[in-house]
Amino acid sequence: AGVYDAIEFLKEANLGKEIQVSKRVAVIGGGNSAIDSARVALRKGAEEVHIFYRRERRDMPAIAEEVEAAEEEGIHLHLLTVPTRIWSSDGRVAGLECIHMELKEFDRSGRKTPYPIEGSEYMVDIDMIIEAVGQRPDTFFIKGNGVKMEKGGIVTVDRRTLATGMKGIFAGGDAVTGPQTAIEAIAAGQRAASSIKRYLQGREPSPLVERDGYKPIAISSLPPSEEETQEKARVEPPEIPMSDRPTSFKEIVLPYSPEQAKEEASRCLRCDLEVGG
Repeated sequence: AGVYDAIEFLKEANLGKEIQVSKRVAVIGGGNSAIDSARVALRKGAEEVHIFYRRERRDMPAIAEEVEAAEEEGIHLHLLTVPTRIWSSDGRVAGLECIHMELKEFDRSGRKTPYPIEGSEYMVDIDMIIEAVGQRPDTFFIKGNGVKMEKGGIVTVDRRTLATGMKGIFAGGDAVTGPQTAIEAIAAGQRAASSIKRYLQGREPSPLVERDGYKPIAISSLPPSEEETQEKARVEPPEIPMSDRPTSFKEIVLPYSPEQAKEEASRCLRCDLEVGG
């Protein structure tokens, strides 16, 4: 007991269910789910939260600002580190054995491959573990139907049309690209829908999303003035105090005030575009 899946942990927390969080929590992974799990565990009462990631900080899939915010809140980041063994006592997690890693040759993703450093093992006192090491699509239902698969359960498609190797079957989103953002999955759905429409009409799938048309935009031919092209720093949105973050699920980044919004909007290079009829 004491080992949890990150997605299930976050779902339970989001649904408002009671979650028993231990004092010393370890999160394994370097993506956004790992960072979210660590910050939620802290807000649920954990005294110490540690994140273990096998590569360097710059290789973390998580959003950089989220990683920085987690560290500011007191979450410990262990880089080039891989947990190798879970120690237990009376059926409960009691510790985590880890080993340091070193990076060597580049892999297919363009990142260096981590290798364990012999003799660098060490122990961390932990009583709860959250695994956030990634997920893969459930493609069991399409295996053997002519749809080709790549390593890791990724569906092989024509990247322009999202057509698979089986006629009439299209795929997109995380099943094709691996973990990406929601907006990228939505865009893939739109592209696939366009291809499916053409397929059902007896036409070849199109690599482009069809649109009804474009509205012409007239831009003034006059060059921008010197005042319009001066550099102006971004107006940083206000945030709640650091002392309030570990104990609250409130939004950290607050909205602009009307004055701040006007100031930020004034940074636009040109805002006098006229939409043609």
